[in-house]
Amino acid sequence: MMTWGRADTLGGLTDTSRKRFRKTSWLRRLRNTLRFRSTNSLQEHEDDRRHSAELTPTIPKDKKSSKKPVVRSPTSPIPKAPKDKEFVRKNMNRPRVFLKKVSIATMLAYSKDQIKKPIILTQDKDVRRDAVNCFKNLQEFMGDTRSGKNLTQKERLKKAVELTYTAWQKKSYRDEFFMQVIKQTTNNKKPKSLEWGWKLMSAYLYYFPPTIRFQSYLEGYLYKNKENDLNEVPNVPVMVYAEYCHDRLGKMAIRGAKHGQKKPSDDDIAHAMLLPFKKSMFGATLEEVMELQRDTHPNHYLPWVLTLLAEKVVTYGGYTTEGIFRVPGDIDKVGALKVSLDNGSHVKEFPTTDAPVCASLLKEWLRELYDPVITHETYQKCVENSEQSNFAASIVQELPDINRLVVTYVIRFLQGFLKEDTIKKTKMTADNLAMVFAPNLLRCPSTDIQIAMDNNKYEMTFVRTLINNLDTSYMEGVV
Repeated sequence: MMTWGRADTLGGLTDTSRKRFRKTSWLRRLRNTLRFRSTNSLQEHEDDRRHSAELTPTIPKDKKSSKKPVVRSPTSPIPKAPKDKEFVRKNMNRPRVFLKKVSIATMLAYSKDQIKKPIILTQDKDVRRDAVNCFKNLQEFMGDTRSGKNLTQKERLKKAVELTYTAWQKKSYRDEFFMQVIKQTTNNKKPKSLEWGWKLMSAYLYYFPPTIRFQSYLEGYLYKNKENDLNEVPNVPVMVYAEYCHDRLGKMAIRGAKHGQKKPSDDDIAHAMLLPFKKSMFGATLEEVMELQRDTHPNHYLPWVLTLLAEKVVTYGGYTTEGIFRVPGDIDKVGALKVSLDNGSHVKEFPTTDAPVCASLLKEWLRELYDPVITHETYQKCVENSEQSNFAASIVQELPDINRLVVTYVIRFLQGFLKEDTIKKTKMTADNLAMVFAPNLLRCPSTDIQIAMDNNKYEMTFVRTLINNLDTSYMEGVV
């Protein structure tokens, strides 16, 4: 029995005929491929158009007037559909399935599957190497993998810490990390997963903004979710998260990323995730802190949390505690006190009588302020004139009113520890106090670790100069 196949067919042909047959076969395959692409191009174009339209909030036309309706503008202009579409086409790694590019809507929608390469086109070798693994960590954090579903609260926060810290310290990773969260919070119908995704977005925007290139795209996504709950998942307040993130992005666009090198703790990330629902006395600007206490402490010129903690340090024996400010308080008690001050439960019963705990939280409050008490604009003057007492005093007077009052109050508080009898008990001289408080009052604006380390001694010298020489007598009785 004879079987006919390609080899048998070609076997009976001349060399010229074989070449012609192969060429014809190749052309037929090419023609079929092109026909396949053209058949699907209309659907792909429609998907792209629909996704680009979704990125911009729908604005109803004014029927009574031919003028364009006035659009409520956020911190920067809301991206228009053509720009978003152009951004996606130029900057996204669109995978192919059977020679056809995956539509934008599909690529940027929630998926339980792994990505095979970065979502955003990049030439950065580190991002290209790490993006896939970071997406896997994101899925585990959101509970979208088998291992992620069984994570404890502490383990989940550890994942969030690693993701946030990575992008905070490496600017080139930020856009990719934001885009991965956008993907996993788009068309996500799983309540827990969706909420964890938005919590991580809140943590990201507490520490760092996207690049300028990606900012308008992210703003469009947040604005869209702020105006409409597109996922429509019960018990997940997407609009609340989106409104907070949108406002935070506006601040980040002006101020830049949060300064600092210290890795966030689990409590820091948990705190950042709660900010969409409860304004905190920690991590805000001094202006925001004063606004928060306007109703509860209308006659205070200083943040009540600062004066309360300073008073408690003295009341609970700070003047006689060896290593006060230098030896940290119990970390769990510090965390409990922080929560108590934020939710107001300290009014009924103050949760500790330990001076080091109050001292640790006082330093933490100063350190976590969104902007340093001694502003970035005056930082260079401080390190360049750290030993000149008259110049140091003039720098303090140049600060904004609330900053000047806070700095002077803190220095006056520290000057109370310089009595000879007190120093014998606490072992804390002006040098020791300056060493402890310099990082809480000044922050080097440079992200270069070496520059920050080199400036440490000048920061300490400046604070020591203030402690030894600043006239704080006018702060007596001021709260």
